[in-house]
Amino acid sequence: MKKTVFLASLLVVLLGLSAPLAWAGVAAKGYDNTVAAARESLWRAITSGGAGSATVAVMDGGRIVYSEGFGVADRSLGLPVLSGTPFNIGSTSKMFAAVAVMLLVDEGKIDLDEAVSAYLPEFVMADERYRKITVRMLFNHSSGLPGSTFTFGYARGDDPQELLLETLKESHLKHDPGALSIYCNDGFTLAERIVERLSGKPFLAFLEERVFRPLAMSGTGPSLGERGDEGAVYYAPLSGKRYPPEWVPVYGAGGLSSTAEDLCRFGDSFTSGGAGILSEKSLGEMLRLQPTPFLERLERPQILHAFGWDYAGFPTFGKAGLQVVAKTGGTGCYSTDLVVVPAHRLVIAVSLSGRAEIEAVIRPVLEGLLKDKGLPLPSEAALQKFAGSEPIPAGFDDWAGFYVDGDGGVYRFAFDDERRSLDIFRLGPGSEEGPFLSLTHREGRFHAFKSGRVASHYFVSDGGTRYFVRSDVPLYGVDLVQFQRVDPPADPRRLGAEMDGRTWLIRNFSPQAQILEDFCVVTSSLYPELPGYVNFCGVLRVESADFASVAATAFRDQMELRLVREGDETRAKLSCFVFSPADGFPAVAAGENRLVVGPDGANQWMRMEEEAVLDLSVPKGGRALVLVKGESPLYDSLVDDGEVYAPAGSYLFFAGSPGDVLEARAR
Repeated sequence: MKKTVFLASLLVVLLGLSAPLAWAGVAAKGYDNTVAAARESLWRAITSGGAGSATVAVMDGGRIVYSEGFGVADRSLGLPVLSGTPFNIGSTSKMFAAVAVMLLVDEGKIDLDEAVSAYLPEFVMADERYRKITVRMLFNHSSGLPGSTFTFGYARGDDPQELLLETLKESHLKHDPGALSIYCNDGFTLAERIVERLSGKPFLAFLEERVFRPLAMSGTGPSLGERGDEGAVYYAPLSGKRYPPEWVPVYGAGGLSSTAEDLCRFGDSFTSGGAGILSEKSLGEMLRLQPTPFLERLERPQILHAFGWDYAGFPTFGKAGLQVVAKTGGTGCYSTDLVVVPAHRLVIAVSLSGRAEIEAVIRPVLEGLLKDKGLPLPSEAALQKFAGSEPIPAGFDDWAGFYVDGDGGVYRFAFDDERRSLDIFRLGPGSEEGPFLSLTHREGRFHAFKSGRVASHYFVSDGGTRYFVRSDVPLYGVDLVQFQRVDPPADPRRLGAEMDGRTWLIRNFSPQAQILEDFCVVTSSLYPELPGYVNFCGVLRVESADFASVAATAFRDQMELRLVREGDETRAKLSCFVFSPADGFPAVAAGENRLVVGPDGANQWMRMEEEAVLDLSVPKGGRALVLVKGESPLYDSLVDDGEVYAPAGSYLFFAGSPGDVLEARAR
């Protein structure tokens, strides 16, 4: 492949052609709007800094009618992105897990409404409700499982299936199985294991035999870090630093890589007349709505009420009589979107290196394709002037109180009858005195002016839990839960360790893990206005001196907290992640400093009480970083060398094998 790529790059130089045209695989006549929209949208994503490179393909009636690469796949070699350049596709991989399960349904080996535990007896939880989780619930995200028990990285790490099963043994569900749909990666790791158990084959081998080969998907396989062949290299947007190929271990949840053309071949298998590999019954199952009871509480659809897809029918296109299904995917380094119009056998796939808003990138391409095909476009809602406020009806005071969001925010909702408004106050460190957001009442809803339009919100109750919902979210046309109410307990409890304003440091990241800036250095906090709750990477309700449960149960990736003793130290355990208090680590001193990984392999840290210039000697296989809370690493030995300035308040992090030594000279 290297020789082919080199010759293509050489032709670009010799012929002096413009980059987009020279790198295009296909651009058939009659698709002018599609091509123009794709080029405008993808170059905008790149030039705005949201992406480093990109690829797009469009299929019509089973034929690739447009395919093009944008930017450079490898800057050091000057290699352009070609139509066959693979990208990691993240959660778009979930659709391959969905198809794998449906292939076994067709064989009579799986019943979608059978309990997961019937197929995986080793799957057990501390919460007895787990026995009611069915296979179907894994795919419409309604299982109630906590979220994402894995890390991305740059080399093979722990077995994610075993890690998940071990973690779930002491975990509780966020809600009753089947009650509502909340995005959940862990369900697809369980689905991956079910496929392996019932097929008797490794998951990737099953996909190769039953999906990749029948659909001629020769460019699809595991993530780029595992493949080891040429793919689109990820470069950090601001620094331009080159990172190693990303390794995503959870195949079913997000661990595949593919080309845009291959994704179109896969998407075509869901269309009318496409190269299907599923029975008509299974195909119909995958394309229909998979509702939960909570959907009935909302005025518009949510995303995720579908079999693996983000949506089984795009509301804005449904008004125009078109069913559009899609699945996005994002890793730490890449973004992908696969869009299918089943009845008209149209497919679009886009992948980027970077974390651009992928749905906004692909939407103009879809609209250009529909225009080229003479199909109806969704009409934009006419802009309306806000008609003015109305008095807040009696009874709304019952909705006042404390609310949380999925990002760990705590808020107080209060109604102002004189101003006819709902005022939302943010609580906790850094909160302002006045309202964080003020919404005006009219006709039972609360409105705010956002991004050139009036954003509308309403309250809804479900089984005693109250929510505040954003209506008709732009781009999607769906309703989205933004806040969930929590009530102060009658007998508030406290954890058996100091939590207010305390900094905690991760202890079990591998040297090859993808560093999450907001997850290495964490500050826990309490709320005087809301006793009985603690914020530790999310809002939690304190149940005992050593345990706090998830309070934000309507949001993804929430984790229970346990305090555990390790020798003389109290550690915090969130899902599979372990933290230690920062005040237990030594400060860097002038001159020579040494960090030694102990027998347990736990990450080691030092605090920078004063600014210094550090010269680090990192052992082979180890990893050193200089971190400031909430910011990108100032230094990462994976991509940096030489000295580094470490400001006061920063931290020195070291990961390695037991016995490894990091030498740090400070001046």
